Amino acid sequence: MSHNLDIPIAHVYRGHTLFLKFEWQRPNDDAPFVATIIEPAPIDGLGEVAAELTGPWPDYPAALDEAMAAAERWVDSQLP
Repeated sequence: MSHNLDIPIAHVYRGHTLFLKFEWQRPNDDAPFVATIIEPAPIDGLGEVAAELTGPWPDYPAALDEAMAAAERWVDSQLP
């Protein structure tokens, strides 16, 4: 799997949008080695890191699942 177009993935949960960004060590790896969860900042185009996860994961879907679950836990922790 080639990851030449590494753009963040928008994840919406309970009305909040977070962005998931993945980094690979090599372009053809099956799984990323870092997943970053980014909270949008008040200024368009900027964001703050809410969490950073490190693998190893067996594959990309496993990394995506863990990042989405962490993003949802973060949103839940911010709600009253």
